[in-house]
Amino acid sequence: MDQDETLPVSVVALRAEGYTTGSNNIVISLRTKFSSSERKYSVPIECFHDLIVDLQRLNASKSAEPPNLPEEAHIVPE
Repeated sequence: MDQDETLPVSVVALRAEGYTTGSNNIVISLRTKFSSSERKYSVPIECFHDLIVDLQRLNASKSAEPPNLPEEAHIVPE
């Protein structure tokens, strides 16, 4: 693995807590797999718009791939 490459942290809980006062931010909390503590973040709403666009792009690229068929579906009958 490359030195600049980092492994993703597994998130087991992600919740929207509320809006910050006087700004366009949403307070979210998340908990990771190997920690019982919950961390809170203030995220601009624009970041969620970008996330939705990214998710739609991923979904579109996934639907463009051929479906994963079980091995027996590739067997040609004699």
